[in-house]
This record gives sequence, structure tokens and C-alpha cells, in this order.
Amino acid sequence: MRHNFDIFEKFPDGSTLWRACVSGRYETQRKIQEFSEHSKHEFYAIDILVSERLPSPVKGVSRPAAKAASNG
Repeated sequence: MRHNFDIFEKFPDGSTLWRACVSGRYETQRKIQEFSEHSKHEFYAIDILVSERLPSPVKGVSRPAAKAASNG
């Protein structure tokens, strides 16, 4: 079963803003990475049903961008 994660952006003043809901751990980590590439703020994801939190990737650690799947 794939879990749904809500992604939040955390600002320096401690406030947070909901950014997305993503299905699956891998897709959630990819979306957090994508958000992190465009913002200096921290991002995290929470699966409310099981109280699991996925942290933001470490700043300055670059991961290769995903390649789009080709259909042919």
C-alpha cells in the first residue's frame, strides 16, 4: 500500500505552509528534492495516518535529476 504524504515548507520564523500531497515514499522524496532546489527553506513530509515524517535533504548535497521516461 502506498502512503500519502503532505509536504510542508518551514520558514525561518517557525511558520509552515502546506505545499503538496504526494503518494508514495520515493515520489515524496523526489518532490521534496524538487522543492528544495528552488527554495532555501526546509521542507518535510508527514504521513498523518502513521505519524511518519520524511526530512528535507541536506543542503549542498546534489543528487542527479531524474530522467523522464521515454515511451518509445
